[in-house]
Amino acid sequence: MEFTVSMLQLPCVEGDRERNFERARRLLQDFRPGQGVNFVILPELFAIGFRHDDYAKAGAGIPGPTHEFLSDLAQELGVFAVGTDIEAADGKYYNTLAIGDPTGQVLGTYRKIHPFQEERDVFKGGETITLFKCQGIKVGVQICYDIRFPEVSRRLALEGAELLLIPAAFPDPRSEHWNVLVQARAIENQLFVAATNRIGWGFDRKTYFGHSQLVDPWGVILNRRNTEERIVSAKADTAMIADVRKQITCFSDRVPAGYDKVVWF
Repeated sequence: MEFTVSMLQLPCVEGDRERNFERARRLLQDFRPGQGVNFVILPELFAIGFRHDDYAKAGAGIPGPTHEFLSDLAQELGVFAVGTDIEAADGKYYNTLAIGDPTGQVLGTYRKIHPFQEERDVFKGGETITLFKCQGIKVGVQICYDIRFPEVSRRLALEGAELLLIPAAFPDPRSEHWNVLVQARAIENQLFVAATNRIGWGFDRKTYFGHSQLVDPWGVILNRRNTEERIVSAKADTAMIADVRKQITCFSDRVPAGYDKVVWF
């Protein structure tokens, strides 16, 4: 099935959802849907950022203003709109992804399983791996640091995912890690990976390098990596997955019974 991903590579104004929504809308003002099923993906916490002191004042975004922004955007553009924001629960927050669908409904949510290091002081980790059916395409989701845990991608692939969507805020100097990890998840699982990364400065002087990309099951990057504020778009067809798995038979050659046995000498 044909699909197009449009990855919004943009900076974030910490704590100011309205300015971030407006920035995304300006970037999308000339947007036209591509072929097949369309996805628009925003970076991790694109609307609120990582300055934790802002959270109590701004309040939850999912459900809330970001939830509504994604559903409105999806309906206006006829796409599946993907983004993350904070969700309040249990005295902490979840970093939660939501997908708005072309009817203007929120298809569902996913809570980031792996908060990164000091993020654990503020965020609670989710406990479920999540997939969505998007007009015939089976979509798995992760958020940023989740990509360093190959168990998540493999489980999504075993459950039938054809496309992984990954909003992220990967900072310098880890661009090589990012590029290799995105390609590796696509190659080892023989599926498509669309990974959207932030650009610009953070409040803590971290810088973000972009390199948003769609990678196919062979590990081929289907767009030019860059650090510009722009929409990074690429199109593909899920029919390629069966062809790749027929040539390199990783899935049919798996031996799960052997993976649970460890012998030391």
